[in-house]
Amino acid sequence: MHILQLILTALILMILFGLINLMMNYISRRDGEPIVPFRKKLWLIPLLSAFIIMPLELFSMLYAQWFPMPDPSGTGETLAYDGQGVLLGFSLFVLIGFLIFEGLIHPLVIALLRLLLRRDTSIYMKQAVTVVTDTLLLYIASRIVPAIPVEGWLQSLVIAVFFHLIEWILIGVQAWMQQRKRTRAESAG
Repeated sequence: MHILQLILTALILMILFGLINLMMNYISRRDGEPIVPFRKKLWLIPLLSAFIIMPLELFSMLYAQWFPMPDPSGTGETLAYDGQGVLLGFSLFVLIGFLIFEGLIHPLVIALLRLLLRRDTSIYMKQAVTVVTDTLLLYIASRIVPAIPVEGWLQSLVIAVFFHLIEWILIGVQAWMQQRKRTRAESAG
């Protein structure tokens, strides 16, 4: 593994851990509960990160099998899944994209949708608009930056739907945990 890739991977993982920590603190404050203790965060944050990283790794392997990734420089290893000397591995590329789309682009698109329609829309409309927007942005980015391994609309759509699949799984886990918390509170009270 290239030293720059190791540094970039460590930096992205620190950002992911920090974002999960901020999310846990926000949810605790929002629900009026005490902040999660540090000792519990030591195992919970890596576990929650694994729920994001493991599907990304599996998706990267499947994507590399379904859509062979050409290299603009001709060496065959710039963005390969498991190549030696890879500057930016595909799974790391997908993780960076997931963080950018979930942290910046989706909130902006939903805010613009509310502004244009002057009312809140259904969750299905929001998801459809963000999938289309993600597909367009991935396709445009792949045309501007030749090292992005997306060659067509289908590949852009597959990656966009995958980003949303991870989001839907995380939302489902959060809803399940809140339901369990409510049922425990009702049975105790």
